[in-house]
Amino acid sequence: MKRSLATPRWAGRAGRKVKLIEAVRDRVVLRSQIMKRKLDRSATRRDLDGALRNLGERYRALVKAGRVEIPGELERAMEQVASMEQRLAEQDRRIAELERERPGWTT
Repeated sequence: MKRSLATPRWAGRAGRKVKLIEAVRDRVVLRSQIMKRKLDRSATRRDLDGALRNLGERYRALVKAGRVEIPGELERAMEQVASMEQRLAEQDRRIAELERERPGWTT
């Protein structure tokens, strides 16, 4: 491309630099929008996880109270939950025992 005598030599380079800066800016804006949507999705996922946990806890309470029966396909999962609850209670008991200990103290 020939430049005219009225166009300074640096004008072509400056135009390319401006286009590069605009392209970088557009890319940053796009990446920012993507990250914002991913953050929104993560928040929605946490909300869903909380709602599912609440639902499970309420269902478990109804089962323990004998107000609902466990469908056959959920029996194994409920047994696993009961087992984990027992294991958690045992771990809590052991922690409490350790917390009551007073090394070097006589009672």
